[in-house]
Amino acid sequence: MLRSVILRHSRTISRNSWVARAFRSEKVDKETGLFGNKNLKTAESFNELPAAVKKSTDALIQELLTPSQNPRTSIQIVDDISNEICKSADLAECVRQLHSEPEFRNAAEDVSRNFCELVESLNTNTALYQKLKSSEITESSRLDDVDKRTLTLLLDDFEQSGVHLKDNQKEQFVQLSSEIFDAGARFQQNCDRIVSVGKFDQAKYGLPSQIYTPVSNSLDRSKRKMVYNTFYRHDDIQESYLQHLISSRHQLSQLTGFESFAHRAQRNSLLENYDTVRSFLWGVVEKCRGAFEKELAVLIDVSAQCSQQDNNNGNNEISTIAEHDLGFLMHLYRESAYDIAQVSQQSSPFFTFNSIWNGFSTLTQRLYGVRLIEEPLISGEMWNSSGVMKLQAVDEQNNELGVIYVDVSIRPEKAVGDCHYTVRCSKQLSDGTWQMPILVLSLGLVDGHSSQWRNSRVSFHSAETMFHELGHAMHSILGRTKYQHVAGTRCPQDFSEIPSNLMEYFFSDLGVMTDIIRRTDRPEEQLSIESAATLLASRHSFTAIETVQQAAYGLYDLEVHGPIAAPQIASGRMTTTELFHDIMNKTMPHIQRSPDSAFQHRFHHTVQYGAKYYSYLVARASACLIWQQRFLNDPFSRKWGDCWAEVQSHGGGHHPAVLLEKILGFRPTENDLTQALSKESQHLANLDAVTV
Repeated sequence: MLRSVILRHSRTISRNSWVARAFRSEKVDKETGLFGNKNLKTAESFNELPAAVKKSTDALIQELLTPSQNPRTSIQIVDDISNEICKSADLAECVRQLHSEPEFRNAAEDVSRNFCELVESLNTNTALYQKLKSSEITESSRLDDVDKRTLTLLLDDFEQSGVHLKDNQKEQFVQLSSEIFDAGARFQQNCDRIVSVGKFDQAKYGLPSQIYTPVSNSLDRSKRKMVYNTFYRHDDIQESYLQHLISSRHQLSQLTGFESFAHRAQRNSLLENYDTVRSFLWGVVEKCRGAFEKELAVLIDVSAQCSQQDNNNGNNEISTIAEHDLGFLMHLYRESAYDIAQVSQQSSPFFTFNSIWNGFSTLTQRLYGVRLIEEPLISGEMWNSSGVMKLQAVDEQNNELGVIYVDVSIRPEKAVGDCHYTVRCSKQLSDGTWQMPILVLSLGLVDGHSSQWRNSRVSFHSAETMFHELGHAMHSILGRTKYQHVAGTRCPQDFSEIPSNLMEYFFSDLGVMTDIIRRTDRPEEQLSIESAATLLASRHSFTAIETVQQAAYGLYDLEVHGPIAAPQIASGRMTTTELFHDIMNKTMPHIQRSPDSAFQHRFHHTVQYGAKYYSYLVARASACLIWQQRFLNDPFSRKWGDCWAEVQSHGGGHHPAVLLEKILGFRPTENDLTQALSKESQHLANLDAVTV
């Protein structure tokens, strides 16, 4: 019935004049609680949330199950139940991950566990399921297409949760769900663990006592190897958390009638099933192979030149590259080919936090008439008064559409990387008004304690990431459906990533960038075409390698939850490290790896995506098709901008293929998606090396 609230990092208008109706306006006092909720001023106040939610949902359940001539449909009541839980559960999850005070984070984690158990207990409530199931027939004359799809999705959630199970099996389902939450939380907390460096290595390599990153651009190859392999060294504790997570997910999937968690995860997705996803990913690897090898040849050439300089020996033949050298060689090539450090320095005044969000607002205003306006924070509304910005999204009639909080501060207590949270979804309420969506973007960009943090300069990559995450937020802002269950980003993951990926295409367009990215202190100045072209060429110089690497990560995430590997990992016959190396060696055979390295032990997405990490590539391929066909020749097209906004307004109210057909004019196949990535990689692949 309800989507799982476990560790979700992102979730999440009327079709005719989709921004015509104003959202319900909510006034708050001059001193308030988190997100304007005056009841959430202290950590202790979180303890009251489960009881309040239980009371409201019990009343709704009684309304649903009491025989009467109810003017409301069953799907409306069940969506209200889901909304009551998610408004508190999603808020608590966001606070658990991002709040600056441990008391709030701990309190939020406690109630998150309660909400998880409540959701799964309702998902296995036979009476609710039977009432909803019977409404397919008894209320059919009152249901439109969106009602029917939402009803189907809710029934599917029930059935995936084992509503048909015996009582003891239902108890097992709830227990497994709790174990998945706990194992996932521990794994994520440990993904960003700091690595201690022994005194010998400190002295030998000139390193500090702790390592925070695997990246080293030292000219000393042995130092790069030591830093990378130490940071990614196999960790038995992390492996145990991962083993428990995979085991519990596999048991849960089999308990509910699926061959594996990887099979379970593909329900209602664009690619629809495990075999198609697997075929798509291997197809990406194979069709991008030629471009991959061209780009790899460039890096091998750079590596050979480095070796000649080190050894004064031109006879050494190099045919492979060490994993720990991959990033360094890319960096070295970009420096040599594009003088990227100097260009970045010259263009840096154009890339500040303020200039990027203002540029994004300019783009969306020209595409579909929505702009972002900064509003002052009320005391208590956010965890930090510095480093957090509140943006109100408004339409051309100044109707308020939603609120986006952007937390840009760098601080160790942030549990995850750059991401988007939907704290509250859009939804049509019983009085005809619309529930105001609330979004939070978490970005590690600047020192939030600095008085000038708004004008702090950000890297080109961080600017692109901002466009990506703001694309997620705008999807939720535009989402306007009757039901919160399908609002905004509450749609299959391979579709929910399309708006954010499409925003990267806008960001990467030379004309768009030079038009919308302006210095905030001198708005009349534009970024030069030469600088923009150099930055973009450098950014996309190894697209094929990145694409194949993402496909490899997608294959790992799929297979670690798949029918063969999952039971072996659960029983201890295989480690995730062995599986990861097997996949990487098949997909990227020319990249050497240390047998003890375990990148997957720091891979947050195993928890967040769970057999759906491939969604990023499907979304990128879909975004590529949309860009090429609708915006390449006219990136500010209002016609196609309005069309794309209307597509996003449906959220998950229609199948992804139907929504893509609305913007593309056809339903893309697996082969269409693979070919889109292949052609893009071939177009961008490096052909020549440079002398370093």
